[in-house]
Amino acid sequence: MSMAYYEPGSGWNLPPGCFDGDPNAPWNQVDEPACGDCAHCIEGCCDYGICELEFEEAFSAQEAKEPMAAWEAAKWARDWIVEHYKDMQEDWCKRFDG
Repeated sequence: MSMAYYEPGSGWNLPPGCFDGDPNAPWNQVDEPACGDCAHCIEGCCDYGICELEFEEAFSAQEAKEPMAAWEAAKWARDWIVEHYKDMQEDWCKRFDG
């Protein structure tokens, strides 16, 4: 069989001399963890979310500064969430918990 008609099992269109088992090939690389795979991620909208650990820390710090009424806490949380959205497919941190 000629190499011209070789179709690799990976489905990738490989350049000449490149094979499925090539350790540098993209399909043989380990995927980086992302926020979307973390147990602490709270999904928001359109592949964005927040880290529940960051939110709890920020909320506790805000409450320690000045106690808030329920409506003030809701307003604070809304503003904090909008400013701290994470891309669930790209972002990650050292506190990742799969």
